[in-house]
Amino acid sequence: ILTLIKKMFDFNKEQKVIRKLKEFTQHQHIKLTNRGNSAIFAAMYIAKKVNPRPLILIPDQGGWISFKTYPKLLNFEVKTVPTDFGILNLDELSLQAKNASALLITSFAGYFAEQPLKEISEVCKKNSCLLMEDASGSIGDSVLCNGNYSDIIVGSFDKYKPVDLGYGGFISLNNEAWFDQGKTALSLTKAHSRIYKELLPLLNRRNLNNALERAEKVKEELKDFDIIHRNKRGINVVAKYNNDVIKYCEKKKYKYLLCPKYIRVNTNAISIELKNV
Repeated sequence: ILTLIKKMFDFNKEQKVIRKLKEFTQHQHIKLTNRGNSAIFAAMYIAKKVNPRPLILIPDQGGWISFKTYPKLLNFEVKTVPTDFGILNLDELSLQAKNASALLITSFAGYFAEQPLKEISEVCKKNSCLLMEDASGSIGDSVLCNGNYSDIIVGSFDKYKPVDLGYGGFISLNNEAWFDQGKTALSLTKAHSRIYKELLPLLNRRNLNNALERAEKVKEELKDFDIIHRNKRGINVVAKYNNDVIKYCEKKKYKYLLCPKYIRVNTNAISIELKNV
């Protein structure tokens, strides 16, 4: 009897997690994975099956490390779309999307600047190019992490994310048949059963809102410095290189990354890693 009660309790937790992720993503089909990178690989595998074109498009900066490496494992050619410090150039996207299986972007370029997701989605749909959104930094946002725009959403619950579980990820979509197409890749990843119990209390919008507010406060404190995309929402802050910004970070005990770095910006800058707070 106790075993049966435990199973029912665990099932209830699982259903609550899935319902919450459906609410956040506005997708009807969710699968949890052992890590975010597994979800990214599965998304690309599905794109290969359902939209067999030769290219995967990624931003020329402000993306994630595996964006460059995983497509090649599936014999995709990787092509970068020019950006304004991570924000996609829609005209260039229109030109390149015609031959692309999918575009893979992060909701917040480099975690610091909100992508125009609706406009990007319109370009992708017009050109029959799938939009895959890495929403690791925007889970719970009312505009981003949005299944009305993105065909496939992936995310990570790893350390230093708004949903900071320390492990795990997810993939979501609306077309259930696509999961069947991707079953080979999805069979390689399985979330530990404890994830549902541990994840549930972390799935709220408060963490993300706190991170966004923290970034705005830092921008105000650095009002005399050259902040890249100052007027765009994000959970990091990126400033053009200045020794005084480094002193500010050290005084505040904020971690920072020196750029150029693909995962932030390809220019001399300092990424204040507020998502690590």
